[in-house]
Amino acid sequence: MSLERDDIDAAVAAGVIPQAQADALNAFIAERRRTKFGQIGQEDESFRFMTGFNDFFFAIGILLLGSGIAFFIKGSGEPWPSAIAAALMWGLSELLVRRMRLVLPGILLSVFFIFFVYLAVPADLIGSPVPRFPLASPMAHELLGITGATSIVIKALIGAAAAGLYYWRFRLPFTLLPIGASLVAVIVSLIELTVGQLTSTPNSLLGLACGLAVFAVAMRYDISDRERTTRRADCAFWLHLLAAPLIVHSLISLIVPAFVSINNVAAGAILLIVAILATVAIAIDRRALLVSALVYVGLVIAYAIRGNWATQNNADQSLVFFGTLVILGIFVITLGVGWMPLRRGLIRLMSPSIATRLPPVPSRA
Repeated sequence: MSLERDDIDAAVAAGVIPQAQADALNAFIAERRRTKFGQIGQEDESFRFMTGFNDFFFAIGILLLGSGIAFFIKGSGEPWPSAIAAALMWGLSELLVRRMRLVLPGILLSVFFIFFVYLAVPADLIGSPVPRFPLASPMAHELLGITGATSIVIKALIGAAAAGLYYWRFRLPFTLLPIGASLVAVIVSLIELTVGQLTSTPNSLLGLACGLAVFAVAMRYDISDRERTTRRADCAFWLHLLAAPLIVHSLISLIVPAFVSINNVAAGAILLIVAILATVAIAIDRRALLVSALVYVGLVIAYAIRGNWATQNNADQSLVFFGTLVILGIFVITLGVGWMPLRRGLIRLMSPSIATRLPPVPSRA
């Protein structure tokens, strides 16, 4: 059984060890981790997901329970079943997340909790012929102006509040992802309320701005924990997972609005963007940007194999598809194997003021 940072914090809170000893123990674990990486010559972008098969076993039960409850209450037309279901998810979280510290079950419980809270609020029934509360009728919402993008703002704020409450109580890093996603939805909806429906280019620029904002928050977590030994590293992981598709999709859509019109220039631009994103990903030691870009790399590979987007016979289409998979697989494996040497060389080229804020690079084996 390994000793986690949460265990050390709990020991301090219980008075088992003083804070000074806890700090010394954390420093020792971080140094030992660096030494281990240096010896085996590899890096580890790890995050807590499962501590054992018990997590998976509980996750199956939660998935079955939550899905079954959702089926029975979705058409009830009343808020109370959803509120009771949310309370049940909260109670299970007290046992499985706060006491037993199970991560995967906690992720599912947080999702179901947010979902049931979302169902229980009046804003969820805008436009519904069955009012749950006196102010939930379509006429009341029309009088209050709660329609269209306004309802999305309200719903997104409710989702963010539910996720924020869950994070405040259980400190589950995953809940930062729905919080961030909800706030992005709020920003986009408020801008659409102000200026109207956005066209393709402004929408992509807005998505890029939101992605960069989430990325900046994720980097604050990363910079505060270079060794990635605390919960902050897990928080950064989930925020990077949200920021990556926003950044990648927005950048690519600015270059190629429609992939049916891809050409050599657009393909080259996509590869250039992916190369820049890959450099950033290697520097910060986070793979989410590259994972989000793989589908676009695959499209460029397919374009290169086929030569154009004209419809061809099924045999040719199969050749393009599986040929793309082979080349893309080789690319991913090669990049994974060379990740550490690439990081080492890239960090050497950086200014020390920047390099010292990034995750340390293990010494050559």
